[in-house]
Amino acid sequence: MECHASERDVGAVEKPLPSGDGSVAPVIIEELDENAIGSMDVDINEFVEARALQINEVTDVIPNCTLSPSPCNRTKVTVDTEEQDTSLTADEEDRLTKQFLNGELTFSEYSSRMDQDIDLETIENDASRRTVGPDRVAVQKSVEQKPHKASVVRQKKKRRVLPQVLQGLMGEANLRFAKGEVDLAAKICMEIIRQVPSAPEPFQTLAMIYENDQPDKSLQFALIAAHLSPKDADQWVRLANLSLESSDLRQAITCYSKAIQASPKDINLYETRAHLQEQNGDKKAYLRGYTKLIHQLEAEDGAYIMKYAKILAKRYMQEDNNEQALEAVETIFTKCPHLITLEEVNIMTELLIALKQFQRCLDILLKYTDIRVRYKKSEEERDGERGDARSKATSSPSRVSTAGESGNEIEFCDVPNNVVVDLKAKFLITLIELDYIPMAEKLLPQFYLRENPEISGDLFLDVAEALMGKREFQRAMLLLDPLVKSTNYSLAAVWLRHAECWVGCDNLDKAVQSYEAVRRLSPQHLGARLALAKLYKKSEHYDKAVQVLYQDPESDTLDPDVLYQRTLLLYTVRRYEEYFASGMLLLSRHCVNIRRKVELNALARATGVRQRLDSLQLRRLSCGERLEDENAPTFVANAKPSEKNEFLLFLQMCKLACKLKKYGFLQRLCFTALTSKRFTKRNSHIVFLCLVSCIHNKDSFYGYNIVRELVRVCQRSNSWNLLNIIIQRAEDLRHNRFIMRLLGRDVFSYLHIMHANNCLVSGTYKYALNGYMSLFKVAPSALLALLIGVTQLQMACQKLSAKKNQLVIQALAFFNKYMQLRGKDGQQEAYYNMARAFHQIGLLPSAIHFYKLVLKEDPGDLVKQHANLLDLRKEAAFNLHLIYLQSENHLLARMYLENYITI
Repeated sequence: MECHASERDVGAVEKPLPSGDGSVAPVIIEELDENAIGSMDVDINEFVEARALQINEVTDVIPNCTLSPSPCNRTKVTVDTEEQDTSLTADEEDRLTKQFLNGELTFSEYSSRMDQDIDLETIENDASRRTVGPDRVAVQKSVEQKPHKASVVRQKKKRRVLPQVLQGLMGEANLRFAKGEVDLAAKICMEIIRQVPSAPEPFQTLAMIYENDQPDKSLQFALIAAHLSPKDADQWVRLANLSLESSDLRQAITCYSKAIQASPKDINLYETRAHLQEQNGDKKAYLRGYTKLIHQLEAEDGAYIMKYAKILAKRYMQEDNNEQALEAVETIFTKCPHLITLEEVNIMTELLIALKQFQRCLDILLKYTDIRVRYKKSEEERDGERGDARSKATSSPSRVSTAGESGNEIEFCDVPNNVVVDLKAKFLITLIELDYIPMAEKLLPQFYLRENPEISGDLFLDVAEALMGKREFQRAMLLLDPLVKSTNYSLAAVWLRHAECWVGCDNLDKAVQSYEAVRRLSPQHLGARLALAKLYKKSEHYDKAVQVLYQDPESDTLDPDVLYQRTLLLYTVRRYEEYFASGMLLLSRHCVNIRRKVELNALARATGVRQRLDSLQLRRLSCGERLEDENAPTFVANAKPSEKNEFLLFLQMCKLACKLKKYGFLQRLCFTALTSKRFTKRNSHIVFLCLVSCIHNKDSFYGYNIVRELVRVCQRSNSWNLLNIIIQRAEDLRHNRFIMRLLGRDVFSYLHIMHANNCLVSGTYKYALNGYMSLFKVAPSALLALLIGVTQLQMACQKLSAKKNQLVIQALAFFNKYMQLRGKDGQQEAYYNMARAFHQIGLLPSAIHFYKLVLKEDPGDLVKQHANLLDLRKEAAFNLHLIYLQSENHLLARMYLENYITI
């Protein structure tokens, strides 16, 4: 019998193999590199032939090989294998295996992806579950298409059992390895892997081949082999130990997880893995592992269930995860109730109280302790028992724990002395929480009189807190008074509860004493300091409240809420300097401190908080400085005060600074708020306050930077008025270029009037007159007529001006037009401006006439309401007095002063 090789034999190695009759037949094996696994691009639905192997007359290695007359013909073999559905294709598995061998994936990642990211902690032991791969043997298989069921997709089949045609070749590889022909054995294994990559045998042999020379590579192959045959727990443990020797903790944990998957009830595996997970810092996996263990164990393993459930409960309680802790303890009560002791009852009731399951806690206490409870009987039960003589004879209380009876109201309860103090306290707490306050009050004396507070102080405090929760402060004081007088429990937390009880009893003086004790024992307890300050404030001892709330910014970690309350108190007691300092300290936690005035330029130009901070940071970096202050105070994370309250405090500081005329501080405060990320939504409000502060501080340079952006966004009369105020105090001419750029947008706007005003002030009267006249033609108004008249008078008063008479006549004509347009409401103002015009050009009789009209004219209701701002009679009388003084008529001048100007 003879098998012919394919024509592709380039790069092959010829080795003799013994035939069945002892002769030596040539064997040609293609040289494959182990890194080439999975690189063959073969469709699994097509026929695949092993081309690189030529075996002649070898029946003991590959049996049932059919002789082919032509070297191009190919042998077809059909093999029945166990198959199951999987969601990974052959190409994907080959790619993952290649990545693992090349070091691109860790074994944990490789195993997770091969298992389709199934969490090993949640996988139950399923003997029918297999992970097999598509076949690449030289066989032709027809794949049967099965109908879909719902949304489940039937995937391609895989195999792990070597076909018979390759089993003999695998044996040959092992034989060559035993004879020391390592290279040939490795090449045979690689050829088998190329055809059936999901079979574990060649990987096992490769692991043994590389064990001595390349232990890391040997471990890789052993891991793949174990993954392909995962039911051997001992194999996984051995690989975990090898991984630990290689200092690969995560891989060892994965191996132990696989071992647990193979043997889910082996307790030693869970303990070892938990120890490794704790070393790795994975607390969640540690807890999940023990949780799975106690669910796997049965009642006969009660001792182990007790041990690990307690470990879980302790860990979960330390993390304040009472729900999971209760679930762990419930496993004890469900699976091994015969092993329950008072220790487990104590843990269970403690968790039930923490989770506010008080009725269930009462049932547990009644079932596992000697506490007795008698419930009131309903009317139906009484009617049913009237004819029963035996029920009348039963008068002693009994323990009741059934759900039906526990729904009734408790009539009587008794706590024997042999009940341990912890469960006594929990029974009292349960009664209090279930609103059986009078019944609990009867049991309180035997608790706090018999028990020692030096030993059971924590239980005293628990019962007292339960009473305080029901606002039973007087009864709680019976338990707290012994605690504050004790040696072991005279602590800050106990004194705090003591103070809260006195507040509940409306005894503020004793509450202050208790809070002072808390402050003495725990100076950093901010809650107690706030409460104490509130009491001092209530009794109007504001200075003491301010002192209580003081925090040292150099040594303490500041609480924003405490600092906020102290700032408000400083405002109340009018300690304004400390108030401003405290407010700035509060804002510094989200604002940048401005170190010098030149930094305002970086803040005034930027339009957003981030842009402002970036601009300020660049400026400081150019000076070799950092954005943050070196000795900046540290604040605790606290949501209080709210953003609204803090912004209201900021506005209060601005108003007070303006009232006290601290305009420099006002400007610093407003520009500081521009760097706040907390006040982002109030950016426009803060920008306007910055502009107001610049106006008050007479800082036109930075004010112009702000108002320029304001008029670009909001072109209203108020915006132009603000720009005009800044321009009037400007010390440079930057605004001229800005105004000229905007002039061409509208035919008439306030900007044109401002431009003409600039020309008038700068002495270029012709440009001003041209601007006013153009605007007057478009929209005649009293203001424009007045400005035209003023401009022409200024031109007439120049020394070298020509046609002065015409200018004066035209000016007076526009003044007359101004009087007409102004109407009766502004008649006093019109007379005064006419008098000023005649006064300026020296026509004194006409000026006197109009000044007297101002004095005689009824000013109107609006002027009377705002006489200090709008009434011009004092100004007119003073100007008349000047005219009469010039003409040396001192009597008339004095008369006008005495009649209209009185101080």
